Amino acid sequence: MSETPDELTVLRDVSQRLEAADIPFMLTGSLAMNFYAQPRMTRDIDLIVQLPLVSPGKIARVFEPDYYVSSEGIADAVANATLFNLIHHASVIKVDCIICKRTPYRIEEFSRRRKIIAGGFETWIVTKEDLILSKLCWCAESGSERQLEDVRNLVSTGFDAAYVTCWLNDLGLAQLWHRATSG
Repeated sequence: MSETPDELTVLRDVSQRLEAADIPFMLTGSLAMNFYAQPRMTRDIDLIVQLPLVSPGKIARVFEPDYYVSSEGIADAVANATLFNLIHHASVIKVDCIICKRTPYRIEEFSRRRKIIAGGFETWIVTKEDLILSKLCWCAESGSERQLEDVRNLVSTGFDAAYVTCWLNDLGLAQLWHRATSG
């Protein structure tokens, strides 16, 4: 009986497929946080992707037959700058593929991504500072206290305060930042 793949195994597979297809990406969300700070449980993987100008069907074929993926979902995500999902059949682990937005901050964030070794393989990851800012953005959208707890956790492990401060006002996050760091 074979073992069910875990998140790192699925991340390795997706990273390798994206690299082979020349699709730029970076890990973000809870798994990225686990790299930088105190881990927390998750059952999904969040990736920011820059999709090439090819058909959604061609992108879907990068992941078939091992993943559920919808060409229509990819087309919709690209058209609306949202996300599409991959679901690994054997483990039912979900990968959210978030289309990289073309705003000044998101372009800067993606340009700062870095390559790491995680679980014995290479992958791209968001910087700690950009993860802090993203978690503040997600909190602003969702009101989730969990995101503020994550910010506190990340900040406690050291970070480039000048870079974070540079973006707080532009992104309208100064109040949330104060709430996250003054308590």
